[in-house]
Amino acid sequence: MEHDNEFPIRLYSQSTYLEQAHHHIEYEIFYIDSGSVKFGLEESVTTAKAGDVIFMHPGTNHYVKKIEGIDYHCYSMVFDSSVLGNQGEPVRNTLDSIRVSRFIQLPDVVLMKLRDAYKFLKDETFGHELFIKSVLFDIISCILLTNQYVEITDNRRAEQRHTVNAVDDTLNYIREHYRENITLDDILKITSYSKSHFIRLFKKHMGMNLTDYINKYRIEKSCLDLIYTSKNITEIAMGNGFNTVQYFSKTFKSYMKCTPKQYQRNGKSIIISQSN
Repeated sequence: MEHDNEFPIRLYSQSTYLEQAHHHIEYEIFYIDSGSVKFGLEESVTTAKAGDVIFMHPGTNHYVKKIEGIDYHCYSMVFDSSVLGNQGEPVRNTLDSIRVSRFIQLPDVVLMKLRDAYKFLKDETFGHELFIKSVLFDIISCILLTNQYVEITDNRRAEQRHTVNAVDDTLNYIREHYRENITLDDILKITSYSKSHFIRLFKKHMGMNLTDYINKYRIEKSCLDLIYTSKNITEIAMGNGFNTVQYFSKTFKSYMKCTPKQYQRNGKSIIISQSN
């Protein structure tokens, strides 16, 4: 089953999960359907069991370690905030202005919808994108109604307002043009900032420089292609904005701590084990 790279929500059903620490530039909701695991979250490790739901903001380092002798099954929903609307729209502003608790409680009816959403995706049921989006909104609504969050302080929000528009325009540009050659001059044209000022603001807001962000975004898109498509390494490298296979492989290994071939082999073995 191939995910639609243009749809800003990805949904997975897995009996194995990446054991090396990693993070996403998107949000992730991780739900353990059965069994239990050791879940690493930033600097802490805890035992997560069936029924637990973990909410991760962009940039949160995490990993899963299997407990010897215990099988598990999990669902994960990875989504970009653009699914909630454009910058400045109320729904998106709401999520941008809160910090959700890491472990959240969701009613059984919502968890059942999450499981159904994956089934609809797998079966390519007509309108499955709409159903998946509705499940995400159910989850966010539940978080708000049950106060499983804290508001970001006014001072912090005021600081963010100075950079958020330029940074958001930059992120949208990267999402639309990551397959092409992107230069700093291209970005400066859409932000109207000086070079030095923009570089400082972007790194402060995103925690990394522009080149690192572009490479990381391209690598994450490449990871999807490696697992969910039949494209070869060269096609994946060129299709995700890398000029040479050598540079792609070097960059991939620096981020993922393995080669593209190793990642593809491990990822596809997970998919095969799920289908058996």
